[in-house]
Amino acid sequence: MWVGCVGNYISHGAVHDSLVEISPLTKDLLPHLCTLEWADEGATCIGTVTPAMFHDGSWLTAHDLVFTYERMGGVAEYHQGGEMSDHPSGWQATRPAWGSAAWIRNEAIDDRTWLVELEAFDASLWGTIGIPGNVSVFSRADTEARGDLAVDQHPIGTGPYRFVSHTDDEDFVFERFEDHFRPADHPMRTPHYAHNKHLIGLVRPEIRSRVAGIEAGEIDGATELGLNAVAPFLDDPDFTVQFQPGPGYTIHNIFPNLWKATREDGAPNPWLDQRVRIAANLAINREAIAEGLLLGAPAIEPMFGYRGVVGYPSEEDARAADWGYQPEWARALLADAGYPDGFDETLYYTPDWGGDLQEDLVLTTAQMLTEIGIRVTPVSLSIVEYGGPDYVRGIGEGGPAKVGLYWFWANYMADVGVMWTCCTGEGGFYTMAIHDDPVLEDLYQQTRVERDPERRKEITAELFLRHKRGAWFINVIEPPDGVLTRGDVNWPAGGPFGSLSMLNTYSIQKRKA
Repeated sequence: MWVGCVGNYISHGAVHDSLVEISPLTKDLLPHLCTLEWADEGATCIGTVTPAMFHDGSWLTAHDLVFTYERMGGVAEYHQGGEMSDHPSGWQATRPAWGSAAWIRNEAIDDRTWLVELEAFDASLWGTIGIPGNVSVFSRADTEARGDLAVDQHPIGTGPYRFVSHTDDEDFVFERFEDHFRPADHPMRTPHYAHNKHLIGLVRPEIRSRVAGIEAGEIDGATELGLNAVAPFLDDPDFTVQFQPGPGYTIHNIFPNLWKATREDGAPNPWLDQRVRIAANLAINREAIAEGLLLGAPAIEPMFGYRGVVGYPSEEDARAADWGYQPEWARALLADAGYPDGFDETLYYTPDWGGDLQEDLVLTTAQMLTEIGIRVTPVSLSIVEYGGPDYVRGIGEGGPAKVGLYWFWANYMADVGVMWTCCTGEGGFYTMAIHDDPVLEDLYQQTRVERDPERRKEITAELFLRHKRGAWFINVIEPPDGVLTRGDVNWPAGGPFGSLSMLNTYSIQKRKA
């Protein structure tokens, strides 16, 4: 993993700040780098920029915010949208839908005032593109002066830690930024403050190597370990184990490729038939998965996003929409769809994401699908290959991704727009299981324009429930995540839904003797 990698959440969280933060208690958006106010009518938003210093001593201005969202949208003039970039591997925005390309206005009125105008009011905008980890705020002057390559290799931001160095396959070294604009006792959220003067993020891709480092005293804490890895430490006083929901891969779904009408050999795509998708959902015995793999955690059947989304259905409504385990009905649905003898299918996945349960979950789920007649062959890929243009990025009618099943997860952001615009709705860069239900898209658009927070929650709940009833995803299970620390380390709780992940591991604290 390189410094500027879109998945390098440690660097993103430590070095860069975001426009807004999410309250861990209420899930409300809270001002951070900017205080944002929508006009009472229309689609204009005025942002008042927080006096925050970049690590090079310059001050954040509205011009930096204009630049950041132009760059994310692939329309920044300094390198002609990436065409003239000095980066040897080329440069392009990884999430252009979260930039300003489609905005009507993106202007700095003065150094402290930022104006954004959209075609229509969007209630989900800042909860999608203004939060930690999604869009990092860059210095315009620094990026234009040093170029994309230098910024990629040695970033600066306004965050609580300065980037010091990186050694490939070894570490990332950070030092506390003493001029960070949030004080230690700021009540908003613990991660705003760097509790340690020096921070080193060790590159340990394998979970076992991370756990071994904690045992040896080389590592103070690690998150997103899953359950198997932390089980031996549950009763050991020298270590602390915490379980929390939240990190994106604690929600496991399978996306069928619904873009193509036929397979390469001309056979029809069976997943376009809702009966087949329902059958697959009915085939999964989640109670058995929980009993065998989840250390006694409940067998929660997920939806397309995590339970911390504002407007997520009530527990009663969510459970009423569960498919449950009904294998006989599943077989009957397959036969009714024209597959009395079942069919062969490929399940693509990567073991490099999803925690230490990933392999076991894939094999167990594949066996359950096979038992009803969907004879699944799992195919393991590296995360680089799986996340590349031939697989989960290869969507579309003419895309290279084959008809089949693709294991996926869900992000843990509080606004429904994040998961919808990335992985669920029209235009999402990971939307493999594209729906054809116009009501769904209409419901999502309603969440964008609804100004009444309570009514927006109701619409969001209906969006979740209708998507679930359409069986567009195969909903596998939602296990907790495991965090392991040394006994003298405090890992702050991330609120009622858990919100601490690689993005803010820098918030851990060493206890005084």
